[in-house]
Amino acid sequence: MIKMKSKFLLILAAGALFAAVSVTGCATAPKTEKTEEPKQEVSKAEPKKETKKETKKKEPEDPPNVKFVKQLQALLEKGDTKGAIAHFDSIPSSLKDDLELKNLLAALYYSDGQYDNAIAVANEILAVDANNMDALELISMCAKAKGDKKGYKEASDKILATDPYNPAVNIQKAEEYAVNKKYKMARDSYKKALKGDPNNTDALFGYAQMSYYTDDIKTASETFQTILDKDPENAAALAYMGKLAYEDENYLRATKFVQEAIKQDPVNYDYWMDYGTYLRYQGKFEDAAKAWKKAAELDPTYFLAYAYLAGNYDDLGKWDEALENYHKVIETNPKYFYAYESTAILEYRAKNWENAIKYFSKTYEFSPSYAYTLMIAACWFKLNKPQEAKKVLTAQLKKLDANSTEYALVRFYNDNYNKNAESNVIQKITKETNSNNRGKMLFYMGLYYELNKAEELANEYYTKVTDMKAPMFFEYRIAEWGLQK
Repeated sequence: MIKMKSKFLLILAAGALFAAVSVTGCATAPKTEKTEEPKQEVSKAEPKKETKKETKKKEPEDPPNVKFVKQLQALLEKGDTKGAIAHFDSIPSSLKDDLELKNLLAALYYSDGQYDNAIAVANEILAVDANNMDALELISMCAKAKGDKKGYKEASDKILATDPYNPAVNIQKAEEYAVNKKYKMARDSYKKALKGDPNNTDALFGYAQMSYYTDDIKTASETFQTILDKDPENAAALAYMGKLAYEDENYLRATKFVQEAIKQDPVNYDYWMDYGTYLRYQGKFEDAAKAWKKAAELDPTYFLAYAYLAGNYDDLGKWDEALENYHKVIETNPKYFYAYESTAILEYRAKNWENAIKYFSKTYEFSPSYAYTLMIAACWFKLNKPQEAKKVLTAQLKKLDANSTEYALVRFYNDNYNKNAESNVIQKITKETNSNNRGKMLFYMGLYYELNKAEELANEYYTKVTDMKAPMFFEYRIAEWGLQK
């Protein structure tokens, strides 16, 4: 929105000042009356008193209207919006009805967030010129900024009735559609804006971006390239060209584009995140980490860079660094479920049983699975606190179907060892048709045996888990670690 404000203000300022200067130009032009050149007397010498140093003639003062415009221009060049608004209190009577200057004042009010004042001035203009597009656009923009849906719609409809391809209104509509993820409708509105102004960079960028979101990769690429042909240093267009290359799995090309984007905008968080991603896909894990660290430096309060760093270090087996960054994810985004699970797993691996209980318990709050209960119970058993383990197990049994395999497994953990119960639960697990569910349950049988010092049986069941193809459950990793002991 700030970008639109400044651009709109710049256009109106240029127009208004040009108009005002044009109107006042004749008042400042010197008279051109024909005068005879004085005859030069060469023969007579000038008397000494005539050679006195002449005093410099005082420059004539600018007329009030010219003076007003010059002072206003100086304030605008300094970016002093409030000063420029206050300066209108001294506007000469000859300029008070100038519509261009009124539009400028309204735009200044809009830029300063004084939307009601901007609308009031715009309405003064419309009272004289009912179809003044600048005034109608200002009302539309102010109404949108205020959240006045009715006022926004009325102003927009009036503009589009006269000018269906009005760039400003169509861009506003497109932005609204995009926020609500109506990307196709947003794309259509940007397209209309381009019919009104084929060279409008905002409309071109929006059209390209919405084409990208609607999977029209060819149009997106061509349109972003059009922007770069006109402005090779457009950072956003460069970044999107990088995304397009990444989609095409051309990671080297993607990297080159995003590097150019970073040159133009070195403090853009998203560009550094993309840079790290492209490097990672080239197998440059350490360089990727450096890029994501830079993103984290730029915005230490946002979780995403920490999540990428944690996952990267986790994949590299750098458990301490991974755990540190998972903790940062939780600190910056306490609602990010996956961070709790990953943190709990690594705390468990580090034998930080209390911390593992804490984070598995938090994970359970997001997703009350029996699996998290069994992990919590296992930690209590490892702390030699079986009564605490039985508390969570008993609570979980009350939430399960007594005929289910999950119930049989949790009860097997909760009750004293019983051979019949063991046979029953193993038989139930064997009959499970869902491979992921069966894999999880096999792991918990292995964990049970580990807790009860039956290492051979534990390894047997852990091996059954690790022999599975493409397992989609977190316990797989713990089974691998269990076999490495």
